[in-house]
Amino acid sequence: MNTLSVCIISDNEESNLTRCLKSLEEIADEIILIDIGFTDYTSKIAERFNAKVIKFPWNNNYSSARNKALEVAKMDWILSINSNESLDTSQINNLKKILSKSSYIGYKLKVINIIDNKNFDGGYFLRIIRNKSGFYYKGRINEVLYNKNDYLNKIKNTDYYIYNFSLNDNNSNILENSNSRISIYEKYETKEKDIIYYYNLGNEYYIIRNYNSAIENYLISISLSTNFYINSYLNLLIIKSYYNMKEYKKAIEFYNKNNYRYFREIYLLISFCFKIENDIDKYKEYMKSYLIKAETNILMGFSLEYLNSNNILLESFGFNINNLLEYFSANYKI
Repeated sequence: MNTLSVCIISDNEESNLTRCLKSLEEIADEIILIDIGFTDYTSKIAERFNAKVIKFPWNNNYSSARNKALEVAKMDWILSINSNESLDTSQINNLKKILSKSSYIGYKLKVINIIDNKNFDGGYFLRIIRNKSGFYYKGRINEVLYNKNDYLNKIKNTDYYIYNFSLNDNNSNILENSNSRISIYEKYETKEKDIIYYYNLGNEYYIIRNYNSAIENYLISISLSTNFYINSYLNLLIIKSYYNMKEYKKAIEFYNKNNYRYFREIYLLISFCFKIENDIDKYKEYMKSYLIKAETNILMGFSLEYLNSNNILLESFGFNINNLLEYFSANYKI
């Protein structure tokens, strides 16, 4: 059995939806589009592709909308995809084959982020699940699939691609999306606000270049964490925020106040700060530290594309703070 329901959550996505739906034509037996309040031509586009449009009263909770889609999906398998994404159509025949003879209950697809018209590996995400196998979404935003049963050994990573174009939108769309997510975060109750909440909220402020608010939330995350690696990463984000603000002295002062320095890029950014402040000896000292650490591969390295960007987060390059220790254990000696 290998029939496939495709579930899409959408508001006003007329500029992206056609590309998404075209990529599904050869694989989808059913397309379910959850309408969370679009006012443009999204519904008319969906009708051209015989999508089933279901109006869903928006309650500031993406998981509720996604769970509604899971509820009404009728086929053997379910693919969750966003309207600003598309499948790699060259891989569809092979994808059909693995679903037709599978013993797994889910597949992770590789997300390729399109940033400035370049491809970047965004990591693996669980996007295809067997219908009626106990999966459900949790989280108002940045929603994640859970299962009432132990399922990790029943999930397989694949190199079938989903292309994500959300970071390739014009700047106004990116800002609008982040502001929308911030409005959802602001509705969280106090008991829901943990380290990941403040980290994610900081990221949204970072994207819209409100770096002071980003730093404020990253600092709260640090205060709630005892994890050296997570705090080192948060420190990198804070130093990068100061760097983007051209507050080079503040970046140096912050660096000197703490010992969370696991990431080699911290040394690189601090060296740049000293150079701009015309302290050439310190610039050379920290640049040398960075190069030594890069050469010995003691510290994990991030793409210079990331370091050079002002409003792109490391998650766009496949990093996931939720799995930080697992990530390091699998890839680096710690």
